[in-house]
Amino acid sequence: MFTGLIETTGKIESVQDTGDGKIFKVITAWKDPDLKNGDSISVNGACHTVTSFQESGNKFEFYSSYKTLELTNFGSFQVGTKINLERSVQPHTRMGGHFVTGHVDLTGTILLSEEKDSGKVRRFVISHDPIFTKYFAVRGSVTVDGISLTIVDSKPGEFELVLIPETLIVTNASEAWKVGAKVNLEVDLIARYLEQLGKYK
Repeated sequence: MFTGLIETTGKIESVQDTGDGKIFKVITAWKDPDLKNGDSISVNGACHTVTSFQESGNKFEFYSSYKTLELTNFGSFQVGTKINLERSVQPHTRMGGHFVTGHVDLTGTILLSEEKDSGKVRRFVISHDPIFTKYFAVRGSVTVDGISLTIVDSKPGEFELVLIPETLIVTNASEAWKVGAKVNLEVDLIARYLEQLGKYK
């Protein structure tokens, strides 16, 4: 489980194709590095397991299966790609974002990226499969590349976000979210469970 509050960013140092998936090596700089083998980590919003680490986790590896590569934007990762990182929550962790499972539901595409309010914020419009529109409620939560964000507008097949400078600084959004870029989306967990419960009334 994660919160959607990005702890740090990292960069892909190497990519190894295994035939059925890929092994990614990441270099980063945690404020308090403590990764170990078997730890769960959110990489651009997708939960992965640390398979190897060095320097207390400032260098680590994880494996993505072919299915993960199909469902996420990981297939486009190359050396130098900037990624969002968050370690799994602990009992004392503040829930400053929302409940994030790390199970990516779909990818979206950046349709628009523009500065607003004299550059104080940046507005993004993201397109997605219209079948998921029901999950994207105005003022509701969504996870985009692992970031917990609030939807400011929603229409069939697209929704709008406004990111403040702090979010742009501590995440990969300012660098990676160019028009046409693919982003990982996870719908709100509560909405998903409510829909499931409603099927059995």
